[in-house]
Amino acid sequence: ATQLHFCAGRMLPVVNPHANITSTPSNGSSKVGLISAVCGAVVFLSLIYLSTRIIFFTPIGVDTELETPGTPSDGKPKLVSRGMSRVEEFISHSNCTMNFFLAWTTAGDKFSLRYRRTLESTLMHHPRGCLIVYSPTLTLDHFQEFWDMGYNIIVERPDVPYLISGTPAEKWYEGIEKWRKGQYFFSHITEIIRLATLYKYGGVYLDTDVIVMKELDELHNAVGTELAGSRGESKVLNGAVLLFDKGSRFVYECMVEFNTTYRIDSWGWNGPELVTRVAGRFPRGSELRILPTISFYPIHWAKVAKYFTDEDPDDQHAVWEQMAKETYLFHYWNKITKKLVPSAGSLMYKVLNNYCLMCEETGADG
Repeated sequence: ATQLHFCAGRMLPVVNPHANITSTPSNGSSKVGLISAVCGAVVFLSLIYLSTRIIFFTPIGVDTELETPGTPSDGKPKLVSRGMSRVEEFISHSNCTMNFFLAWTTAGDKFSLRYRRTLESTLMHHPRGCLIVYSPTLTLDHFQEFWDMGYNIIVERPDVPYLISGTPAEKWYEGIEKWRKGQYFFSHITEIIRLATLYKYGGVYLDTDVIVMKELDELHNAVGTELAGSRGESKVLNGAVLLFDKGSRFVYECMVEFNTTYRIDSWGWNGPELVTRVAGRFPRGSELRILPTISFYPIHWAKVAKYFTDEDPDDQHAVWEQMAKETYLFHYWNKITKKLVPSAGSLMYKVLNNYCLMCEETGADG
């Protein structure tokens, strides 16, 4: 796919959008080289400005207009755009087969090997996919190495007002100064980012503590079961992985639920519990598919620590064999496992080192 350099509304084809500003474009034009240098300076100054900001929910200034939320004849609110965001430009000109979105709000130097494996496993199975990482902390060229390998991936500053414009979440955002004082604010704002992003662009949202084990192309409008009942029925769903089409009615209803029932004091109520509540009253079918636990959450959070050790190798091998056949991706519950280092004989070690692009690289957490 053609890779593009974005600067002041221009799109310039270059070898790499993150390349040093002294690099010469493939056509050798001195005029384009001069423009690229100017653009590089603008980007550099912009990065200095961004690094001084402590609040990242700042509009980028995209010229857009969305219809007032309502209930048109087909029951879906309409999105009408007058101009393109950087993400839209990227998706439009990269000819990608699927869109993948992640969010990273922790310090940039905390993005370790284990989290990078999320990107590697995604691109391993979807080499022509577009991968957008929303982050206020990662540098815009953080994933330069992936670009050098020919993959389509960008870091984007999350423009929450633009993402939620014209959606039910817009009303919630009016109280942002109050909400940001809450203990779980960053988890909650990430929840809104994932819902609004899928509604606006369509694609796959992934938490950064997942490893993709199969192609996801065949899945649409799907969410996974975290906990099932004795007969296999879904009891608790989880929004760590969401696959929905642009303008999804289910995602819209999730934003309605978020706005009308928001609780500043609860982490789960506005996250996995929200998806479970909405799915409980939403019809199953083409607009909502609920997958079994083996698809995304094959190991429950209460049991996952064992699979970072070499304990009970026969069981670990049996679980690994089943996952290799039936699991689309493995959510390994970072809240529980972030301080655990996988042993060489563990299931987690196999997962981390079988679905990777730079498998020869090792780290303290991988």
